[in-house]
Amino acid sequence: MTKGKRISASILAERLCQYDVISFDVFGTLILRPFSSPRVLFSIMEERLGIYKFAKIRLDSEDEVRLQKLNNDDGHDNVTLHEIYQLIAKKTNLDANLTAKLEYDLEVEFCYANSYFKEVVSKCKEAHKAIIVCSDMYLSRQQIQGILRKAGFPDFDGVYVSSELNCSKKQGDVFTVLKQAYPRQRIIHVGDNKTVDIANAEQSGIDAYYYENVNTIGGKNRIKGMSYLAGRTYSGLVNNHFYCDGKPFSDEYKIGYVYGGIYVLGFVQWVNRFVLDHDIGKVLFLARDGDIYSKIYDMLPNHREWLYFYWSRMAGIKITAVENFYEFCQRMIWHKARGVYHIQVGHVLRFFGISYLVPRLATYRLTEGDILSEENAERVERLFYDNKETIIDTFREDVEITLENIRNAVGEEEKIAIVDVGWAGTGPMIIKKAIRHYLHLNCKVYSLLAGYRQPSESMASLYTMDDTNAAYLFSANTNRDLLGLHVDGTKKSNLLLEIFTQSCSPSFLGYTREGLEFDREESENYAIIRNISQGILDFASEYIHAFRSTPFLLNISAYDAYLPFNDLKNSDDLLNPILSKMTIARGKFYDADSRSTETLLSFLNRDESGK
Repeated sequence: MTKGKRISASILAERLCQYDVISFDVFGTLILRPFSSPRVLFSIMEERLGIYKFAKIRLDSEDEVRLQKLNNDDGHDNVTLHEIYQLIAKKTNLDANLTAKLEYDLEVEFCYANSYFKEVVSKCKEAHKAIIVCSDMYLSRQQIQGILRKAGFPDFDGVYVSSELNCSKKQGDVFTVLKQAYPRQRIIHVGDNKTVDIANAEQSGIDAYYYENVNTIGGKNRIKGMSYLAGRTYSGLVNNHFYCDGKPFSDEYKIGYVYGGIYVLGFVQWVNRFVLDHDIGKVLFLARDGDIYSKIYDMLPNHREWLYFYWSRMAGIKITAVENFYEFCQRMIWHKARGVYHIQVGHVLRFFGISYLVPRLATYRLTEGDILSEENAERVERLFYDNKETIIDTFREDVEITLENIRNAVGEEEKIAIVDVGWAGTGPMIIKKAIRHYLHLNCKVYSLLAGYRQPSESMASLYTMDDTNAAYLFSANTNRDLLGLHVDGTKKSNLLLEIFTQSCSPSFLGYTREGLEFDREESENYAIIRNISQGILDFASEYIHAFRSTPFLLNISAYDAYLPFNDLKNSDDLLNPILSKMTIARGKFYDADSRSTETLLSFLNRDESGK
């Protein structure tokens, strides 16, 4: 069988039904766990019990009991859960029966059916075949039956467990028991271990079918360097999702699930913990990055009230112009003049509703058709400063409407959090200033960003030392090594991370008397965005469901959240096929008439080279 490839469940069932008796391995075959190593369960127990090093005690105790058995019995090391916990009870003050029950209860909670084999078993049952299970396990036959029933499997015709039979697949003698139980009948065994399930079965004269373990297939592709628990829960979910049945997924969906899901979930759960710790009443997710954030935030069982709040650079820059005309000119003139796109001066004026300045252009040796550049930016800036009060008056009505919408969003709350992807945090900063100094509301405002990246070192330190500003992944004061990894000699990282937070909606331009103003639909990217978003949503939903009773596993560190993306951003093979299909509009906002598009890949390559 080709590595990672599966034949369909129907075809496998058809092949298995050529036999009279079909035997299945349990763990890793019929049953999956949401972590790549079963030892994670012992760490969860350690957290529940509060016993330091319990996970190690549990592992060591099983090894010790097996060794005792091996020395005392006839070459077997089969143990029971009861025997393991009898030894643990001697080492701790734990009750053996209650602690063993806790382990079994957690197994029941976390184990779930491999959907591929659920279909296979169902079809084999329909064919009236004898279906049995055979497991080398310390759990009892009754306990394994309980796990299988809870997972939705029908009752099996036989359950063969090493802990009760004192024989095993490992030794190969359990297959002799199967042959004795079903004499003169053709038997096949299905399992995920090449030695104990396949080679030992065949050596005993029983045919075997190798089902490659999902973690064997996916293990080599998973992220290196993640912490023990987060890495194994992440890997387990990813491997189970993609490799249990071999169903195809689009590249966009896989990128969302594998590389975006843990970052978005990690950020959102960090936001929620911050909100709960600071007793914040309402969370505002800023458009459009806040779309996917808010959907996952709503999945969390203990979230606070939240609102998807329309916001844009344009809405904010008009407020900025009122009190900081310098920054307005920096952003609207100099930043655009140094950008990669060619924008005509006349289009800039018309876009801001200040086309009445067109007749004055000649005074500054400018024309409508001139391309805004570093050569003429100083003259455009003088035009703006010479007409500063008129420009501000033009913006005033839109500013008042924007302020009223901010007031309505805040309501009666005494504390709110504003959530955005980043990077300089200007959106939350402007809203915070509006709440304090324009609306004079008695409301403490927190700015929560995925990442804070400010080119100016002094500004970066100033704003991150304010305890109402916080960043999850990195900032000038937090996770500076991650910040270095993010920058790493490239300008692309911000835009690449924002691939995960695209929304199938047009850009919001601002609040006006007529209502919300939007740019044109960018529907050419919507199919890709939907697939990426669905991957993110599915990962988050499955993670939250899997660990719903173990909330500490939702505390995903910034390192664990960022490392998958770091792998992605350094992989042209994964990224380029998608970036080459996504388009970005040239002349967006300013030059709607002569708007053209290019691929995101070509844009990033030009931006990187400066050409």
